[in-house]
Amino acid sequence: MEARKLDDYAAYFEPYELDEETFVSLSINEEGQSDYVVTSKGKALKSVPARFKKHEWIEALKEAKSELTGQFRRARAELERSMESGSGFTPAEIAGLSRNPVLAPLISKLVLMSGDELGYYDADQGALVSPAGESTALSGEAALRIAHPLDLYRSGQWSLYQKDLFDRQLRQPFKQVFRELYLPNEDELAQGVLSRRYAGHQVQPSKTVALLKGRQWTVSYEEGLQKVFYAENLIVRLYAMADWFSPADTEAPTLETVQFFDRKTYKGVPLDQVPPVLFSEVMRDVDLVVSVAHVGGVDPEASLTTVEMRRVIVSESLRLLKIENVRLDGNYARIDGKLGEYAVHLGSGQAYKQAAGALSIIPVHSQHRGRLFLPFLDEDPRTAEVLSKVVLLADDTKIKDPQILAQLSR
Repeated sequence: MEARKLDDYAAYFEPYELDEETFVSLSINEEGQSDYVVTSKGKALKSVPARFKKHEWIEALKEAKSELTGQFRRARAELERSMESGSGFTPAEIAGLSRNPVLAPLISKLVLMSGDELGYYDADQGALVSPAGESTALSGEAALRIAHPLDLYRSGQWSLYQKDLFDRQLRQPFKQVFRELYLPNEDELAQGVLSRRYAGHQVQPSKTVALLKGRQWTVSYEEGLQKVFYAENLIVRLYAMADWFSPADTEAPTLETVQFFDRKTYKGVPLDQVPPVLFSEVMRDVDLVVSVAHVGGVDPEASLTTVEMRRVIVSESLRLLKIENVRLDGNYARIDGKLGEYAVHLGSGQAYKQAAGALSIIPVHSQHRGRLFLPFLDEDPRTAEVLSKVVLLADDTKIKDPQILAQLSR
């Protein structure tokens, strides 16, 4: 249905004459997002001239653009859910989606999997193409799915695809190749049916509920926070010392355990029997809560998987920018500047100067958008902040901000 929807709007992509000199149409950029194209006397304009704002064709264009923007958002969310659930596609279905200019850019930048073969979908060849340019033809019966980081991890090609996204400056519609991966650790496997990975973290109840509802979790008086996986017949519950329906003015709720149950028998399921992709996505949801809805003025240090992803992003960015005075050491990016030596924590984004202590460098997150290349369209202001501070301090002699300079000269 989404692939065919564009047929209804075909007329809007043709130039429409508003007057003898001004023409307007819709266009779709390389990321699948729609916008207006306005020309006057052969020159492109940044926006529709004010005298045409109430024109009936402009009103129709606004409605069409709104529908296409909605389609882009729906498709992006559905593709991410398809990756999480392991939904299968036939080559014919992928080919049909690739004929839609809104959906094609989303499909072409994702890593797909057929059997043990990984690659980007090439609509012209009808094949999967690896970063090295090797193609794997798809038969009519081949089952395709969107590769999860677990598949990339098991294939041994994860870093190859991460490097390729940076080399070709590809921005994926959502975090796939740079998505955090969570595997059961030794303590969790020893516990059997319980995970205490996030025990002790205090969170804001209203923000926690809002975040998890967006990830298909539900809240009830009896069970608290839970998520049901019908295909796998599993229920996951997040236990906390909390009343999710109160403002919790006296004491913020403290997370305790994550536990999986059989949906039919309600018996606990050992963690080593939980599908690894499902386990990873559940832990990613809880990690999101701990990172965003934490209590206190200072962010907790990000999980190891988040730090690992940021380490790769910073490393690849430094390679492309040819910055050679930065080294990655554990959870820190260590910088040998001309005005001093610095460290930036890859989890919290806090910057330090050796023998001077913490530096107060206040980020303005909206200013990072579009200025730094991140290999996914998802908003990730903390990663942009970390990368910005590393690049800033690596060339500290060009810093103009007097407050930062005053700290560096201490």
